[in-house]
This record gives sequence, structure tokens and C-alpha cells, in this order.
Amino acid sequence: MLRKLKNYYEKADRFFHPLVGLSSYDKYLEHMKKIHPEKTPKTRGEFFQECLEKKYNSGSLNKC
Repeated sequence: MLRKLKNYYEKADRFFHPLVGLSSYDKYLEHMKKIHPEKTPKTRGEFFQECLEKKYNSGSLNKC
């Protein structure tokens, strides 16, 4: 049951976040692995917190 809920959440995450303007964490991980393999990627929470800050605080954080 817990496995099904987790699977549902992960699929919903990929569908709903782009609808509300949030970037995909999976795409971020792919980017980090391909372009910045020496760096440790952000956690999911850190990633989405930064996305929200960029969206609602005029994008004051640095981009890649």
C-alpha cells in the first residue's frame, strides 16, 4: 500500500509541478549528472524551495 502511494506521488509530482510552473527535479538530477558530475545535487526539498524562491522573489538566486 505504501509503495503504491509513493509511486502515485512520484507520477503526480511529474504531472502537477510543471502545471504550476515548478521545474522537474528529475530533469535537474539528469542535468547535474551530465554537466556537473563533480557537484553534489540538492535534495528534493532544497530544489523545490529554490524554485519557489525564484518564482516568487524575482529570481534573485543565481542560475547555472
